[in-house]
Amino acid sequence: MKTLIENGVLITPTEEIAGGWVLVEGKRIAEVGTGVAPAADSRIDAAGGAVAPGFIDLHAQGFRGYDLWDPSEEGFLAATRQMASTGVTACQVSCRPTDEVCRTMRPRIGRSDGGCRVVGLYFEVPFISPEKRGAIPAEFLERPSRGAAERILEASSGILSMITIAPEQPGALELVPLLRGTRGPAGPVVCALGHTSATFDEAVAGFDAGITHSTHLYNAMTGLHHREPGAVGALLARPDISVEIICDGVHLHPAAVRVAVACKGVEKTCLITDCVSARDRNVVDGAPRLADGTIAGSVLSMDRAVANVQPFAGVSLREAIEMATLSPARVIGLDASKGTLEAGKDADIVIFDDQINVRLTMIGGQVVWQANP
Repeated sequence: MKTLIENGVLITPTEEIAGGWVLVEGKRIAEVGTGVAPAADSRIDAAGGAVAPGFIDLHAQGFRGYDLWDPSEEGFLAATRQMASTGVTACQVSCRPTDEVCRTMRPRIGRSDGGCRVVGLYFEVPFISPEKRGAIPAEFLERPSRGAAERILEASSGILSMITIAPEQPGALELVPLLRGTRGPAGPVVCALGHTSATFDEAVAGFDAGITHSTHLYNAMTGLHHREPGAVGALLARPDISVEIICDGVHLHPAAVRVAVACKGVEKTCLITDCVSARDRNVVDGAPRLADGTIAGSVLSMDRAVANVQPFAGVSLREAIEMATLSPARVIGLDASKGTLEAGKDADIVIFDDQINVRLTMIGGQVVWQANP
């Protein structure tokens, strides 16, 4: 079965190509080009809209009233299908490292079922700073130890793709090589600096131990000061470390977003939502909050993150798309199969208008969502 997507503006890592087309065969992209289009069994008219790789959200917990780790299939599918309607074709699920959660999520890894695919699990707990836990309950935390790490790895074998580490916690640095030496769904488990009280030197020690990524840059970490650059300064100063940013206009001031992208470049900056179900939280001033006002995740969607980052950071649409597609794919080792419109890659594709309103989402060659079909 061949499907041709035509009459669109293709968004590639290097340019925007007007009048381009994408030929999908089965689950993958067969050919990308301009001019005379090849024959196909069916056609999708992009009607001049942008045609881009599907968005990859590295950090999602739930969406629009549903938790991604919900034991019920109904709740899980509702979340993934709602996410697909905003252009997300793949996501990491941020959840607790319990046996129950891992048993629930294991059969869901790699499935679509009409919604975005879960490509791995992201554990923000338990090895984080009590002082920087944010909205995370204190009982979810645990002192770093080899025994605790081995227990987590046994429960999540093959499905854990990322874990947050506060490198200043006693015993934390010793766990990084153990975690990095474990295979995830697409490559080694990624260790991310986050929820941390680390000084600049402690953060650098974490990088030297094998930390390669950052959990939501700026949020829940020591800030930048000219005499003590802190974790933020360490992250901004290291070109080899990738970061996540929440572009909802609440978690970060637009100027902070601009500084992050200027320091890290689009190649090392990943747009995330950190979205939650929000069903048990009051949404105040654009974000879910605890009773004391602490921000507890977001209600951001990836299409709005792509729209917001352009004025926030002064980047082009192409650059914004890279931060939502290829950059996160690189972080977790999926860039060989996802993140760009290239022959041989997964046919995960999104079509949207000038305001980044999603018109159509395709996952694995199947249209899973379409506005006013």
